[in-house]
Amino acid sequence: MNRSRIAKYLFSRGKQSLLKINSMAKDERGSISILTIALFLITISLVMITTNIATITLAKRSLTQSAESAAQRGAHFLDESAYYSGKFNVITMAQNLFGQGPEDPGIPIDCQKAEIGIAEALSDLASESTLLIDKGAHNLMIEEIACDGRDLRVTLKVEVDLPFQLPFLNLKSVTLISSATTYNQRNNGLYLFGFRVS
Repeated sequence: MNRSRIAKYLFSRGKQSLLKINSMAKDERGSISILTIALFLITISLVMITTNIATITLAKRSLTQSAESAAQRGAHFLDESAYYSGKFNVITMAQNLFGQGPEDPGIPIDCQKAEIGIAEALSDLASESTLLIDKGAHNLMIEEIACDGRDLRVTLKVEVDLPFQLPFLNLKSVTLISSATTYNQRNNGLYLFGFRVS
């Protein structure tokens, strides 16, 4: 008889424990607050990552514009000795109007003067940083200047600080490289004394 009482007691205590566990499992107050905190942290992390990506995109566009500006400034330096020598002159230009002349070799670029012009353009951009270079960008440098007398390619490199440093990424800045290529081209037609005839 004593055994049956003990068994009934243990059975009733076990049943009560199971009912408590079941009622706690049905109560969703704790799980919703944990879910809310987790979603909030995920949202904040995504906003930080999106802001970093937008910063990198704007800095890349700004660096590309700076490279294009420097390349165009360098391309304006005419190599006069190469320009006024050779076979391409007014007679061949007139022949080209009728489709009989040689192909236009293009306008030659003085590479030494172009490098000086590119350096001046970048110093102007650095002094007027609100125009093309973002304030978070630093260590702007010329990575490469390639000039073959006809084409001019400028490659720039800059380091950009990220607005948010995420603790799990350990990334504080990004190095961006951008290049631009340009060349000078004659307009087709016959020019006399600076005026286009045809």
